[in-house]
Amino acid sequence: MRPFFSYYGAKYTGSKYYGPPRAPVVIEPFAGSACYSTRWNAPVAKLYDVSPDICALWDWLIHCSLDDVRALPDEFEHFDQVAALAHGPRTLAQFWVSKGRAEPSGKLSPWYFQYRNAHDCRVWGAAVKRRIIEQKPLIAEWTIEQRSYADVPLVPVHWHVDPPYDNAAGSRYPYSQIDFAHLGAWCRSLPGEVDVCENVGATWLPFEPLYSVVSTRGRRSGAYSQEAVWRKRTSSSDRPNLPEAVALPPPD
Repeated sequence: MRPFFSYYGAKYTGSKYYGPPRAPVVIEPFAGSACYSTRWNAPVAKLYDVSPDICALWDWLIHCSLDDVRALPDEFEHFDQVAALAHGPRTLAQFWVSKGRAEPSGKLSPWYFQYRNAHDCRVWGAAVKRRIIEQKPLIAEWTIEQRSYADVPLVPVHWHVDPPYDNAAGSRYPYSQIDFAHLGAWCRSLPGEVDVCENVGATWLPFEPLYSVVSTRGRRSGAYSQEAVWRKRTSSSDRPNLPEAVALPPPD
């Protein structure tokens, strides 16, 4: 699958470096746009987030009908048209009428007007609606709940933990106040397979470098973000036999 919406800090392209899920069920306790589960076509994903906007968006995507998606406007001339939508589809559109935002946009951005006639998935349009309609059957077994990571039930699954980072970039999220010592201890306590995401230099777990990616700022300056990971693996004998997952190419 491709991303269901554009989101700040999403790891659709970077998800290939973490590899496929090592258990049949994926939990993302900082769901955001859930790009790990999306890229690896997780048949069952349990998403959690503290943001009411993210939760409303995913709840609508999971439970809406295909006709509900078809009924959305193909384009917008004024932001009032976005604001008039119900919470879930409104939030979906708000992330698509801008680019890589940490919270829903309150206006139609210059990016939207620049690319709305491109007939691809860079901004909201008929192509985005087609993508959602095509992919929606693949998330029928997904769920979303508004919970803090600390309140997520501990079960032996594949945990993809991608919190706001402990740096200036992470502070851009509206819910970025995290006790990282507590989060680190919580991650160590998780049963099953665990991948925790951070930047190189973070110290709340013994992270190891994983890959480099051009940062948002780097598109102009050439700066890179050095991504890191902490993994917890069960023994190979405890792992179920899984079908081979296939990574998809980067989004449009």
